[in-house]
Amino acid sequence: MIWTYRVLNNPAARKKWLSFVFMIIAAGFGYTAYKILSSGEIGKSLIVAAIFALFVSLYAIITLGKPRHYYIEGDYVYYKPFKTNLKRVEDFEVDEDRMLIRLKGAGIFRVRTLYFENQDDLRQAVRVLNKITGKL
Repeated sequence: MIWTYRVLNNPAARKKWLSFVFMIIAAGFGYTAYKILSSGEIGKSLIVAAIFALFVSLYAIITLGKPRHYYIEGDYVYYKPFKTNLKRVEDFEVDEDRMLIRLKGAGIFRVRTLYFENQDDLRQAVRVLNKITGKL
């Protein structure tokens, strides 16, 4: 089973990425405020901050619109560069409102959250996960 989603079309992933981007921009403006207060170079610091905010905003636009691919093959779910053995997953939690599935017990460097764009892919993935984990 293969499915694709875009961060922009999934409410949970969109919230996660936008908070990450705003945190980076806030850190950049905090550092700019520190530089202005410590050195007094207002013009140069504001230009650098504006360029930084521009590049982070462009990165955010690209990230939000980029299609991401998941696929389940055999007992594994793959999301580049991560893969998780679904036989080792303790349980999974389905959130239909936010269109995601959380895999419990997947590990640190494993796929822990599966995001979806539409309900049909979500339901099909739940059926496959039920079959693999034996939760019929």
